[in-house]
This record gives sequence, C-alpha cells and structure tokens, in this order.
Amino acid sequence: MATSVRPRLFGAGFAFLFLILLWLYPLLSLKLAAQFDFGVHLRWASQFHDALQEGHVLPRWAHASLDGLGDPTFFYYQPLVYYLSSFFRMLGCDLRIALLLTEICSFALLGSTVYFYFLRRYPNRGAMLGTMFVLASPPLYFLATQMAAFPWVFSFPFSVLFVAETIRERQRPAWLAVFICLVCLAHVLSALITLFGTALARLVFAFPNRQNLREHLTWGLGVALGLALPAFFLYPAITQLDLITPSGWLANFDWHRGFVFPLFTYLRYGLLWAGPQLSFPVLAIGLALLTLFPRVAAPDPEAGLYARRLAIVALALLVFGSELAYPMYAEVSALHKLQFPYRFMFLASVLAAIAFVMHLNAGAWTRWGRPVKSLAAVIVLLYVAQAGILQWKLIRFGQRLPEPASLMHGRFGQPEYLPAVNGPQWKAYVADGKLEGECRRLAIRCNGIVQRSQDMSVSIASSRSVAVRLPVFAFPAWRASVDGVAQPYAFDKATGLVLVELAPGTHIVTLGWSRLPEEITGLWISAGALCILLGGLVFVRRRKNVVPPVLASSFETTSDTLL
Repeated sequence: MATSVRPRLFGAGFAFLFLILLWLYPLLSLKLAAQFDFGVHLRWASQFHDALQEGHVLPRWAHASLDGLGDPTFFYYQPLVYYLSSFFRMLGCDLRIALLLTEICSFALLGSTVYFYFLRRYPNRGAMLGTMFVLASPPLYFLATQMAAFPWVFSFPFSVLFVAETIRERQRPAWLAVFICLVCLAHVLSALITLFGTALARLVFAFPNRQNLREHLTWGLGVALGLALPAFFLYPAITQLDLITPSGWLANFDWHRGFVFPLFTYLRYGLLWAGPQLSFPVLAIGLALLTLFPRVAAPDPEAGLYARRLAIVALALLVFGSELAYPMYAEVSALHKLQFPYRFMFLASVLAAIAFVMHLNAGAWTRWGRPVKSLAAVIVLLYVAQAGILQWKLIRFGQRLPEPASLMHGRFGQPEYLPAVNGPQWKAYVADGKLEGECRRLAIRCNGIVQRSQDMSVSIASSRSVAVRLPVFAFPAWRASVDGVAQPYAFDKATGLVLVELAPGTHIVTLGWSRLPEEITGLWISAGALCILLGGLVFVRRRKNVVPPVLASSFETTSDTLL
C-alpha cells in the first residue's frame, strides 16, 4: 500500500539515524573490533589517492609496496571503493575516517535499496523497522567491523539490486548489466558469488522450458553485457595473471575447512571459524525457511513471490557454501581463489533478512500459527542477540586504528601481487640502499632522483658502459627511456628490477607507465558494451514514442522486458 512522500522521508530519516548510531562508536573512537584487512586497505587507499592526485585517472601501480619497489595491485584489484575513499580524503578527512565513511555509504546504499525498493509498497513503520533489521544483520556488521572487508561490503547493495532484477518476471538486461558491472568494480569475488547463486536459483524457480527460455536468454544477455562493461579492468587482470604470483591467494588458506554446516569436513580438517560457519548460516537458513514455509495465501501475491524468490537465492548461495558443493571445489581449482566456501554465506544472510522482512510486512505474522510464531520469535531474538554481542565486542575489545603514516613504511604487500619476475636478491638491493646503493656499487653518479607513483627520472653519469638496476619491479607496462630514446624492456634476473643499459657519459633516465595491449583491448570491449547499452536504450525509447496509443499498453510490457 502506498504512503505519502513526507512520512516516507520521515521514515527514511529514522532509518538513517539508526545507521549513524550503528557506526557512531567506530567514528568517534576510531576503533574496530578486529583489523584483519584494515592495514591492507588503508595502504592501498593511500597509494591510490597519491596516484589520483598526480593525475592518473585509473591508477595501476602500488608504488609504496615491497619497500618502495612497488607491485601491480591496482592492475588486478577492483578500484571502486578507493575512488570513494579518495573523495572523502580530498574533502580533508583523515584516511581512517575516509574508509569508515566509505563503509557507512555501503550501509546507506543497502538501506536505501531495502527501504525504497523492496519495502516501498508497505506502511512506513513496517518498512522502517524492516530496513533497520537488515542494516543490523550480524554477518554484515561482522564483515565490516571484524574483518574490515570494505570493498566486499561495498559490493552488497549492487549484488542485492542485481538479485532483485534477476527475480523479476520480465528481465531487463540494461539494469542487469549495470548492477553486475558495479559489483565487479566493487569486489570481483562478490560478482562470482552473486552469479553462482542467482544462476542456481533461476533453475529452481524458473526451470528452463519453452515458455521461459526467452527470459533466461535475456538474463544471460544482461550478464554478458554487464561483464563486458568493466572489461577495461577485468580483461587485462584476468589475462595477465602470469605476471604476478597467483599462488599467494592460496597460501595459508585451506578451503577444506571453510564450509558452512561442516560435518564430514569437520571430522577430517576441523573447524575454521564458528561464527561464519555455524551461527550465522543457521540464522540465514531459518529466515529463508520462514519466508518459504508454511505457504499461506497473502494479500499481495506479487510481493510474496518476490520474497520467496529472494529466499530461494539465499538458500542457493548456502548450497554453494556447504559440503553439497564439495565435488565442485575439488574439481574446479579456480574456485580455490574464493579461499573459503563460507564466503557465500554473507550475501545469503542479507537476502534472507530482506525476504523475511518483506514476508512480515505482507502480514505473515497474522497468518502464522503459534508454533511458527514461536520459532520466528526465537530466530529474531537470536538475530538481535548476535547483533548486540558484536556491538559489545566492538566497545569492549575494539582496537584503535593505526595512524596512516605508521603503516606506510617498511616491507608490506600482498603475496599474490608480488611480480613474477622477482629474484632472490631484491631484498639485498633494498638493504644496500636501492638506487643510491646501486650507484655506489657501480661507482657512478646519480643526481636529481625524482620518483612518483607511476614514473621516475634520474640523471646518471658514468665513465664506462654500465647496466643500472632501477628501484622498481619490472612489469611489461613500464617503459624506460634514456635521453628521450625508448629502451627495450629488460629486467635483472637476480632481483626482478627494471634494467637499463647506459653508454659512457651523462644521461637522463626516465621510467613511465604505458598501457599494455590487453588494456587497450579491454577499453575497446568496454566502449563497445557501453555503445550497445546506450544504443539499446535509445532504440527502445524512440520506438516507444512512435507506438500508436492503442498499442501503448501492450508495448510497455515489451519495452520493460528490453530495458
């Protein structure tokens, strides 16, 4: 049932106030319950911001990593959350505050999606309380405050919107494409998780047949277009994995121990983390099953259908996170980059919570019998208790976030992004003083060293021919020049550093970043996908404008399918 604009905005204001209260303590105290990934994201956000300030629209090189030798983190890692944190940084926020504000934006986007999209047809109070219920999701808050998984959390609103488009009766490829593109740019693994879950769910609530084949093909078209839109980032990242050390993704991660509801794997490999593997998925499956069963007539069949389909997607995700998917993990090694199967549980929990509050707003409580009401009350109490425990842990055991400057020195960097060319002597090169030590060793003069995030220059004077190792790990995108003359790509096998050959005399050596052919290919794919998307929208709009009035109503259904 519709509500007027003013009460709707009033309810949205209350939901936003709840969100601020949820994050007020971390903002004021600069504390998180744990900081598993905070240092990683702070360092990356700092280096990304440095490159943006230097004028690089799409930063590619993490210049401070590995004792300042750098690594191609941003060539492979999704950039969206760092653009937003850089925006807050440009407004003058401390980098820690900027990352926390980015996380609050993630929750705000999710809350807006729940309130204005999923619960828009319900009374204001129910929609407001339902939105608060979803924002207080224990797995979601756990992911944000205990794991500091900022890009992952930022992907959730777009994943939820993609699922919302997937469960429609009429597929709209343009919206599907936009949302899965945003998921990819926020967190690539979330895109994989989202696609797995929705694909399986479609086989459940719309098993392919002659009647729905067109809708399945339309969904596939939207997904393909959506994966092509971020090809400027995805294509070079996927095709150039041999330039880094992908085995780093698997180091210290044993997927056998990471299933939800472990039974057989627990007996052999043990349990990794009780919360994500036991208590959180129990709540998710409980909320999903309460939405699906018992089936009783609802006053709003369309909303009831959407709620049930959301619950089916949540259960499909839990299937991929459980031992039922063990054979798939055993045979498809690419899935090991997910590290732990319980990753599917987090999105499943959010979708199950949305489905449940939709079901309640549709009047499920009044139609349930006493046993079901009792079960629902127990699950909600456990949900609230878990949310309260997470808040208590944050206040009781929260750790103050470190100063950014304290994290930007020394040797850091993720093992998976270590350039594949690295040699055993690069640490000795650093210990000897990098370029200054190299110049002392070779008895040459190096003056005017200028090194920025994605370029450097130095004046080198030598009385003999000499090969100089520059303080940057080699990567095919680096282009060295001597006195303005481009040099062939070369690196020192003992260290993996960029190598330049100099004749006797004084020379200006420069090093700059250029696009790889794969990057250019990715840009063309993205441009082509964008043209198809915009062309399709223009075509449908023009065609709709010339349809005779008597056919307008029938054409609206067709155009809705196309868009």
